[in-house]
Amino acid sequence: MAAGAASLNGAHNRLNAFASLREYAYPDAAGKRFAATVSEALHPVVADDVGRAFDAILELGTAQDYTKVTDAVIDLLGLLKDTFSDKTWREAVLPAARGHAVAGLVHECPFTRHSFTKPRGYPGDAGLLDFVYRHPAATAAREAATDAGRTVMTLTVDVTACEAVRARRSILAAKIDEAADRREAPSILAVASGHLREAELSMALRKGRVGRLLAIDQDPLSLATVDKYSTSISAAVETKQVNVRSILAGKTDLGRFDLVYAAGLYDYLEEKVAARLTRVLFDHLNEGGRLLIPNFLWGVREEAYMEVFMDWYLLYRTRQEVEDFARELVPAEVRKIAYTEDASGVIGYLEVERA
Repeated sequence: MAAGAASLNGAHNRLNAFASLREYAYPDAAGKRFAATVSEALHPVVADDVGRAFDAILELGTAQDYTKVTDAVIDLLGLLKDTFSDKTWREAVLPAARGHAVAGLVHECPFTRHSFTKPRGYPGDAGLLDFVYRHPAATAAREAATDAGRTVMTLTVDVTACEAVRARRSILAAKIDEAADRREAPSILAVASGHLREAELSMALRKGRVGRLLAIDQDPLSLATVDKYSTSISAAVETKQVNVRSILAGKTDLGRFDLVYAAGLYDYLEEKVAARLTRVLFDHLNEGGRLLIPNFLWGVREEAYMEVFMDWYLLYRTRQEVEDFARELVPAEVRKIAYTEDASGVIGYLEVERA
């Protein structure tokens, strides 16, 4: 069969598979989406249809280029996650997708595979973010990948969610510089710092205008990377191995700061823990100090792909839920609270200034 005919036939099969999947669901009361009511007895049927849909998607690829395959996979998984209940998603759709041959293709991407295998034992590690940043530290892994695997990575690290993470890095660097503009030799705390890559973008750090930047993280490998910045960027950079539990328990003597921020930590924290941590971090601020908390918002197109092929789960929130991080703060101690979003509306930022 000619390539064009195969692709056309595959597209038709894919549409037929979508149609059959929707037979198991019905519109919700608002008529805006499909709410699944699939019994467990039908899970094998759903899994079979998922497999047939992925079979059709495989026809979109070539030996050296999985771009169209990956893009179609992201779209299909998004549709399936919106269509089915969490139970059907977890027990039928996700296993069927992971067990399909397409999983082997997308895992040729070093970015996707790194996330799925969790070499440091937890999701979203600093090494994974280096792929997102297109940092030189990830170059060797990229070059070791197959040609087709690199086509997957080119697409996956260029999606809106990754662009938002790169923008977050720039925003954090700007906040460090802003702290140095507001106060001479400010003291700064980076919570769950990872590799602290924003330090590379901060002019205030390079020019010696920051008095202290304490990077804390649970991962000693991340802190070992940050330690190198004390000689390459600024002597103000120091590290300390600390986990969230010890911070919440008040067992760490961190000091007080003019700026405290937690880059990606809150994306993994349950609501009550997030509010408690906000209160504790706020107590570490000097008068006029600021606390900055980013969190991913609902509506990330790649969410389903991240869960299935990267085993990467985030807690997405609404604006109100992000603003609720500050609900345990004493109003009289707060000078200002501001909420902003990045240009793409993917990450929301809560900034609280101490009176």
